[in-house]
Amino acid sequence: MMLLLVLPVKSQHFIGKTKAQVEKEMKASYADFALDNSTVNNTYKYLKYVNKLTEETLLVFLSEDDICTSTKLASDYANLLQVKKDLNAKYKPAGKEKWRYTKDGVKYLVKLKREEWFFTVFTSKEK
Repeated sequence: MMLLLVLPVKSQHFIGKTKAQVEKEMKASYADFALDNSTVNNTYKYLKYVNKLTEETLLVFLSEDDICTSTKLASDYANLLQVKKDLNAKYKPAGKEKWRYTKDGVKYLVKLKREEWFFTVFTSKEK
């Protein structure tokens, strides 16, 4: 069960992929995450996936052309230690609760942010 908690953080890189590619990969590799169209936010264009078992929500932010620009995983604190362990194992530390990695020559930044009731892991291209 612990592997299910961190799969989007650990092994998937959606940035730069099309909406259709993200949907296909989520369906094939992350069956525990269901697409959730129950809320609409007109400010951002995104796909929202929810895993009720692990109390996680994955937002995949899209450009106007339906290309993934960043991701944000919101998770229950019960998952924090495993997520941090996974981030530390996979990426280079870049400060307090920040990590960096390079894929195909592009640099990315991963930031963990603690909120009152949950934490988030935000991944985007490094500026």
